[in-house]
Amino acid sequence: MRAQTQHGQHITPMDKNRIAFLCHPYHRGGVTRWMADAAIAYAARGMEVYFVTVEPTTEFYSGKGKETMLQLLSKTKNNVRKISTGIGREFEFGLPAANAHVYKKLMLANVPIGTPVILSDDSTVWIAGSALHEAYPIVGVLHADEGEYYRLARVHNREVDIMVCVSARVHMLVAEKSPEIGRERLFTIPCGIELPAPVFSSSAHNVLQLVYVGRLTNYQKRIGDLAKVAIALKKKSIPFHWHIIGDGGDDRKQLEQTITSEGLASQVTFTGWLSQAKVHEYMIAADILVLTSDFEGMPIAMMEGLASGCGFVGTKVSGVEDYENHPLAKDCFRVFDIGDIETAVQKIQEVAAVPVNSRQRAARELAENQFSMDKCLDSYLAAINSIPARQYRKPSISLASAVAIKSRLIATLRSTKMAMKSSRAN
Repeated sequence: MRAQTQHGQHITPMDKNRIAFLCHPYHRGGVTRWMADAAIAYAARGMEVYFVTVEPTTEFYSGKGKETMLQLLSKTKNNVRKISTGIGREFEFGLPAANAHVYKKLMLANVPIGTPVILSDDSTVWIAGSALHEAYPIVGVLHADEGEYYRLARVHNREVDIMVCVSARVHMLVAEKSPEIGRERLFTIPCGIELPAPVFSSSAHNVLQLVYVGRLTNYQKRIGDLAKVAIALKKKSIPFHWHIIGDGGDDRKQLEQTITSEGLASQVTFTGWLSQAKVHEYMIAADILVLTSDFEGMPIAMMEGLASGCGFVGTKVSGVEDYENHPLAKDCFRVFDIGDIETAVQKIQEVAAVPVNSRQRAARELAENQFSMDKCLDSYLAAINSIPARQYRKPSISLASAVAIKSRLIATLRSTKMAMKSSRAN
């Protein structure tokens, strides 16, 4: 699109044939999985897609064992334009202002002015995105019913053009907590998934097959309740086998110890992290996916389970609660209050009692109706098209030398401390 000139500056309107994603370096789960999949899907439509991130030259202490976003994007052949630069551990421990400056330079050097930019769930990315408001239409995504997202919405409300909420609850709470944002700038769009080909198991199981997919932490995921549900199923003499997919630290160890001490080791299998394809195989083979979270945004695992024909039982939290009364939920979907183990078991029994073919068909139909990537992409484009017309120009950016020096010093001290701690642990 031809740039215009005003007072010596090049200006341009929004380019609706391009889109960019600005993301932190490591794959953290559902949020980043969606960003990668959405970028690939937009590129497959013929749009010009930029995925801007940074690539650690040395594995971060906080990224141990995790894929980087570039690694994730490079797993499949796609037409996404991957924009990156190498960064060292000083980025892991540096000041937000210094790290945001890296993102800003990377964006302005590689992404055409006027390209809509979708931000990842990282405070430093939001700082960079806000600073680039003059150059790009900025889209903030509020991925969970969590205080940090409401803070980001409040702090950056002037610079972020529109905010996408992944559930009705998140939308409602943002509107309540930050009325200054304006309802015309708030949209509710669930994350989308690429629906796999429907392949279902053909018969009911003599042993109830359960699956859990997610981080093995008590914070948010409340995995201690997985053991409580398993114990309750055993007390009711319900034959079951539970595949628990995911990883974690001390919380996982505690869960494994509880499972063993309760005599459930033969009925619960811990698989660790698995590839997306392997998770899909487990979901196809399972009767019910169970989630016990304290809070969510819109669980990708729930979407993927339903798309695989797997029934779902989960806590009545953001995202999950939106589908409790959906017409297609009757044969495949149940909710229970957080921590209500007795009701959780009752709901598992209800879903398990639905004939397998009916359950699988309903789950797949619900996923197709609500969570297809195409529907998600169309909704994002419609939201972006609602951004009032304005002109975009390349801003001048700089980082005060005092901030750069302070950031390097703090990063060096923190990195040295972590290296010593890691050495002692080994």
